[in-house]
Amino acid sequence: MDAHQPTDPGAPIWYIGNHLPTPDLTISGQTLENEAVQGYDMITTFITNNNFRSRINQVLSNAAAEKRTHIKIDSLDAEEVTVHPGDHISQVIGFASPWLEFDSDDPLVSHVSKQALLYELDYAGFCGIGNVVIPGPRKKENILQFAEVINTALSVSGYAHLPILLPLAENPSSVAEGDKYDEFSAWDTWNTIRTVCKYNSRLSLALQIPAELPTLHAMNRWFAEPIRVILLSSSTFSPNPTGYPALSKLHQSLLTKYTKQRPAPYILLSDQQVATNEKIRYDPLSYLVYLRHLQKNQPPQSIVEKYGSGYQDYLQTPLQPLSDNLESITYEVFEKDPVKYDQYEKAIKLALDARDAASNTVVAVVGAGRGPLVSRALRAAQASGRAIMLFAIEKNPNAYVHLLRHNRDSWNGQVTVIKSDMRSWNPPFVVDILISELLGSFGDNELSPECLDGVQRVLNPSGGISIPVSYSAHFTPIMAPKIHADISSRKNDSDAAETPYVVMLQSFEILAEQEHIHRAWEFTHPLPPNVLSDSAALGGGLIGLGDGGNDHNARKCKATFKVPRRGVMHGLAGYFESVLYGDVELSTRPDTIDMKSKDMISWFPIFFPFKTPLHLPDNCELDVCIWRQTSERKVWYEWVAEAFTRNGGHRYRLGATDLHSSKQNGCLM
Repeated sequence: MDAHQPTDPGAPIWYIGNHLPTPDLTISGQTLENEAVQGYDMITTFITNNNFRSRINQVLSNAAAEKRTHIKIDSLDAEEVTVHPGDHISQVIGFASPWLEFDSDDPLVSHVSKQALLYELDYAGFCGIGNVVIPGPRKKENILQFAEVINTALSVSGYAHLPILLPLAENPSSVAEGDKYDEFSAWDTWNTIRTVCKYNSRLSLALQIPAELPTLHAMNRWFAEPIRVILLSSSTFSPNPTGYPALSKLHQSLLTKYTKQRPAPYILLSDQQVATNEKIRYDPLSYLVYLRHLQKNQPPQSIVEKYGSGYQDYLQTPLQPLSDNLESITYEVFEKDPVKYDQYEKAIKLALDARDAASNTVVAVVGAGRGPLVSRALRAAQASGRAIMLFAIEKNPNAYVHLLRHNRDSWNGQVTVIKSDMRSWNPPFVVDILISELLGSFGDNELSPECLDGVQRVLNPSGGISIPVSYSAHFTPIMAPKIHADISSRKNDSDAAETPYVVMLQSFEILAEQEHIHRAWEFTHPLPPNVLSDSAALGGGLIGLGDGGNDHNARKCKATFKVPRRGVMHGLAGYFESVLYGDVELSTRPDTIDMKSKDMISWFPIFFPFKTPLHLPDNCELDVCIWRQTSERKVWYEWVAEAFTRNGGHRYRLGATDLHSSKQNGCLM
């Protein structure tokens, strides 16, 4: 499906199809060629035609006359199908028959409809059709019955994806008199179906976009969901000043955001009508021409979008920098972030500017890696006009070799390179400025506190500066069904749901009121001397090896979030903020990153999963407790959540999650 994609490699890829309206059109390779000539990437087809419908109607009529409630129908024959196997099948999206009523109150109708659906899906699988759209339930009171049929279909339909066709929001005019309109009711339907189907990875959404859009809250809810297909009918468009069909600015923005999802959903044009006004007449292809124009004029990708391409919602286990030696490619990925290193250079210069110009400042980069902070320290010293003695400390023997070569070829021998764990480095002098980049996605999750505790004894007790000076952890409850489905599918990993993951969050929604993110705790450096003197210290300053020696780095937090709109909590999104020095800061929080470190790409958020999703009603409260736990050799996290509702001044418990612990996969010291 790439014949009509833009030649510009930076332009977005949109797959646009023609949703053919008739069930009696037999699809062939020639049909595809005809549509491709017009500019479509794909077409749709109903799996069966009216011959099949007539047979089913006759079967139902005969069975009703005989007062039978169950009957076995025969499989499809050649005169009842619209599609056959062939090279063109990869460009065909199938549609189940819209007249099937497997959620009917009539047990005979529902029984026969279920059989008919399974025959259609079985035949579509035989032909090689990879996506079969199934119209959503007709009766709200029978959603569970509908969901049971879909669950059965997923278990027997091989590999095909089954998008469920639902409206973005139900039409207010369809609400029965006396009932209150609820713009989340379509999402409720979807949530019930996917919950019954246990978040099956082959279950997705076909979303019908209406002419009148709901509130931003209702639209944002769908961004968290697995949208496979977007349907745009002619009624969604309005004539522009020249009389051609166009989408409103709000519709354009919605389409832009949906098509940035990965994988990008297919766009289907349906019911294109010939429209007229006094000046001009346009044909159905005008809709396609307009969408290609929109595609060509999409805003360019941001720096973060370019960097994160392919990482969206992809789970990565956090690094173990103390127990593992990183490979060069890992360092290289981090070094692609100019924003972080620009901020570090500013902080180093500020720290140097604050010192006596006549003194010779001892600077140490601990955990130097391949040396990016060493280079920035040299540049900062030159900019501030300060003389420095610079040391690079690195335990990784391979990175140490790289640093030696760098010192020879790039730094003109200005750096003393030392192969050592920073916690056991014992120089015969004190360090005035200690620089590190040990922060993880939650700030402290890669053992920055423990590492800096271990090396603090080399820092000048009289005015020594640590860069960073401090860092804090932050979190918020989120709905992330795609990530939950991924974790749930890892049947062979018993710890999958109790492992914090680094992930570029894309398909998610913050559930807290006003997208509130709570500040959990903070670490500052250097620590007061009495804190370290009270801790067990073994082996030349190695902190944390004695029983209780790392207790001062344990933390706990309890936060209450107000949740205004119902949803499902799948986990916690974690972020951090850091003060490097003075007013120079870093942030990964979505609400402060642009102010503190815009376009920084070094860290994705961290995700703390819950084994079982917690359903939250409208206007509830959520208590979340999280702990940073330590032993003599390991650091790990524990987390739990509990939901409440208020009524008449009382707070009633609705439910709680299990207590989760990452101790099994904790970070080793």
